[in-house]
Amino acid sequence: MIQGGDKQGTGQGSATLKDLKDDGSDETYSIKGEFIANGVDNKLKFEEGVIGMARNDYTSYSSSLAEESYNSGSSQFFIMTKDNASLNGYYTSFGKVIEGMDVIHNIENVEVKAADDSEETGNTEVSTPVNPVKITSIRVETNGTDYGLPTTLEPFDYMTWLYSQYGIDPNSLSTN
Repeated sequence: MIQGGDKQGTGQGSATLKDLKDDGSDETYSIKGEFIANGVDNKLKFEEGVIGMARNDYTSYSSSLAEESYNSGSSQFFIMTKDNASLNGYYTSFGKVIEGMDVIHNIENVEVKAADDSEETGNTEVSTPVNPVKITSIRVETNGTDYGLPTTLEPFDYMTWLYSQYGIDPNSLSTN
């Protein structure tokens, strides 16, 4: 797969309400995951060309954080470069590339930095492109359906949750 949608280019960025509407704020948001494990019957399977919503997996910290993981999507997305049935039912699939898969496969083959070269951004992904790839043109066909704006959720704050596990009030901590 290839992944994008982070305007910071670090893999850590999230969208803000201002990105959704002109009178929005700089607050970040999340979107409810639309897949079977999260109670939504989404039938679009992860095969080549399918577009999915990237999300965090907080369950690596605690198995009790499944709901927070499932509902942590924002602006980042991925495009499948081949079939991967293991994602079905656990990630939101919401579209499919119907023209231009050759471009997707070309992106898949761009030169990448080794993890040691990514110290500036803090991104330890091996797949960070040497020269960032940017989408300059895209057309979305909705077949006449107006989906409107997504229902947004307050993003999960992992650090606040972590502090609470130790009985620490994060507001009492010094930032020095």
